[in-house]
Amino acid sequence: MRYFTDFIEGQDVSRDEEGLDFAERQEACRSAAEALVEAAHDLLRGKPKLPPPGGAAGLQLEAQVRDEAGTVVFRARLALDLEWQPAID
Repeated sequence: MRYFTDFIEGQDVSRDEEGLDFAERQEACRSAAEALVEAAHDLLRGKPKLPPPGGAAGLQLEAQVRDEAGTVVFRARLALDLEWQPAID
C-alpha cells in the first residue's frame, strides 16, 4: 500500500504528493519517525547562529502519515527546547 508522509514546522507544511510503498502500515510509520529525527538534525545543523548565553531557542516538528484514502494513520511530534544559562563569574 502507498503511504504519504507530510512534515509540519510551525505554519509551514511540506505535503508528500508522491508517497512510498510499504508492505505494512507500521513500516511507513517507523520510516516517518526516523525521517522526523533526521529533519530535526538537519534543521539544527542549518541554524546560522545559536542564541547567546541566557537566550533560548526551540524547535517543533511534526510528521503525519496518510494512507491512499487520505486518512491520517500516524502522527509523530518532536519538540526541542534549548536554554543557555548565563555565565556566572
